[in-house]
Amino acid sequence: MEDFSTLKQPTGTWEASEEASDTPSLLVVILDANPASWYSLSKRISAAKVLADINVFLNAHLAFHHDNRVAVLASHYDKVEYLYPKPETEETVPLLDPAKEANTYRKFREVDDFVLNGMRRLMKSTSKVSKKTLMSGALSRALAYVNQVQNQKYIRSRIVIFSLTGDVALQYIPTMNCIFCAQKKNIPISICNIAGGTLFLEQAADATGGIYLKVDNPNGLLQHLMMTLFPDQNLRKHLNTPNQANVDFRATCFCHKNVLDVGFVCSVCLSIYCEPREFCSTCQTKFTPTTLSKRKFS
Repeated sequence: MEDFSTLKQPTGTWEASEEASDTPSLLVVILDANPASWYSLSKRISAAKVLADINVFLNAHLAFHHDNRVAVLASHYDKVEYLYPKPETEETVPLLDPAKEANTYRKFREVDDFVLNGMRRLMKSTSKVSKKTLMSGALSRALAYVNQVQNQKYIRSRIVIFSLTGDVALQYIPTMNCIFCAQKKNIPISICNIAGGTLFLEQAADATGGIYLKVDNPNGLLQHLMMTLFPDQNLRKHLNTPNQANVDFRATCFCHKNVLDVGFVCSVCLSIYCEPREFCSTCQTKFTPTTLSKRKFS
């Protein structure tokens, strides 16, 4: 029988782990608020059930540490809005009956009410059908919010995107700029793909150290969220989290916004084109065999 009597506790391991676990965490959630996508999803599961599961996920994050914070942004087809927290000049949560208020944690109720009311208002205000969402704009605002909070206090931050619409080729450049920014700031971007294709968002999760989660059955969304996306980047070191076996690294050309398997790249500014050109429309470099290279992206 093996003798374990000589084993010793590594010096400093417990103290470092305890200190890291006590650091508060900021969770910024981006909700795809495209009405057409939610209508398509409603044929499989009600929107109320999906939003209820997401609110439970947000409340669980708040309950995990007394200083944890959340922010929720809605990515509509033509604008990006904060659902929570709301600016002080905007609407406030109406008071409940005192008997009900006593049994309700106010922060949980604020998150629930603002997210549900905000999504309901966005759906009702829609005047046209569009198959796009301003995901790059939402990512920009999420990163700006993270930077604002981190300038005030030390806090771990991460972003979780709930995607229903899929990628928009026209947003390839600003989306990749956001990915590089998050990568530099060590902010993981995790993706919960409920519906639609997410080529660029897959690359975001891979580049930033986030998790890409494809939910085939939305009825089990809450289980996926609590088992996979709930642990922050510090806890994930001790868990077996899903990894991306095959990431699609295709890019979008700058000229026609087509997704490419093979393209031509400017060696000066790295602009991508689907066919050879005389000069680069971005940096005006005259193309030669040495300044324009053919590259495979897939």
